[in-house]
Amino acid sequence: MLSPVKDPARSPAPDRPLDIRHVVIADRGGYPSASNGVHQVARALALEQARAGDATRIVFVADDPGGFAAPPGIRLDPVPLAGPAIRGRVVTLRASSREALLAGAGPQTVFHLHGARQPLLVALTRHLRARGLPYIVTLHSCFSHLFDRHGRVKKPLVALYVALMERAALSGARFVHVLTDLEQAELARLAPRARACLIPNGAFSSTGSGRPPPPERAGPAADGPVFGFCGRLAVFHKGLDLLVEGFARHCRRGGRGRLVLMGPSGGEDLAAQAAALGIADRVTVLEPRYGAERDAVVRGWDFFAISSRLDHWPTAALEAALLGVPVLVTRETGLHELAVRYGAGLLVGDLTAEHVADTLAQAADIAPARWRAMSAGAHRMACEVADWNVAAARIRALYRGLPEPHAAPPIIPLEPAGVARAAPSR
Repeated sequence: MLSPVKDPARSPAPDRPLDIRHVVIADRGGYPSASNGVHQVARALALEQARAGDATRIVFVADDPGGFAAPPGIRLDPVPLAGPAIRGRVVTLRASSREALLAGAGPQTVFHLHGARQPLLVALTRHLRARGLPYIVTLHSCFSHLFDRHGRVKKPLVALYVALMERAALSGARFVHVLTDLEQAELARLAPRARACLIPNGAFSSTGSGRPPPPERAGPAADGPVFGFCGRLAVFHKGLDLLVEGFARHCRRGGRGRLVLMGPSGGEDLAAQAAALGIADRVTVLEPRYGAERDAVVRGWDFFAISSRLDHWPTAALEAALLGVPVLVTRETGLHELAVRYGAGLLVGDLTAEHVADTLAQAADIAPARWRAMSAGAHRMACEVADWNVAAARIRALYRGLPEPHAAPPIIPLEPAGVARAAPSR
């Protein structure tokens, strides 16, 4: 039996390194770790925090300990996902797994839990609270499918489950890390007493690889723009069905250009949709690429298009912007306000193929001089809002209960009528 931490209300000592444990619970998606957004965020934060001098580790709770690709130099603690289950979902860890996860925790320990809407979260946070161990929750857009952009409930039973079962877990967190105003509003509906802190994720590290150089392209492709998307080919989640259908409408109207989709899973369905719509010769579906190989492909695109229904703050769009690729985004991404402010792209007005087609047509008609300005704006936007060094410093201060060292810049709202903004964090 682990003994409780002494003085559980005390924040970690500010002059000592933190023992940060990023807890990632395996999901059922089956996506490779390199394409898993939750894994990517945990890796990036762990690396940045290690550079700051903290003792960071990733605790991977899974049946297959090899399912997480840990970065070099970061400790990976595999913990078996074993214990009582309901309908195949583990609801509490058996004693040996629980002891392994909590072993050696002390006054400098902070648990950073990634994801919600999973039964194990309830029991795990109950154990942490009983021992006086602070924890943080990053939502990772896990509530995005419960409400529409006007705040109407789309999944009432799931929303009720979260409100009844996970509200105490979220309210008991030192803070809940959200990425956008929309995600903050979703949390406020489900757990109004939870302390929300809006801190955008990064897409590069100024202390790691450094600030990427500005783009050097002269303009879009002469034979018609290349619209591209890379990431998980989660068709509904990312709105890729809308993108393909919208591109088909654009083509039927005489619009120029090609569409490239790159990523794991779902490619066959998208290729079949393109064939059924008669545009197979203008749509290319590629296997996933990573790192420099991926960047080489994306640099050849003229626009990164993501007609997302559910994805908040998509990292792939920001990574494309770093390469100087303008973005075409929906309000749901949380990037639309920044894209307008920085002149970094265009807004898809609504979640319909018609609006996607209109946006593609508008992009295809952009003159080279304006495209170059948009490319520079995309690069500047990503450099200024998506630095993991800045995000990690803010999160680290909040771990300790200190004021944030970098306040979030004011954002000009471009919200549709009827959307209630969340109350400010306490």
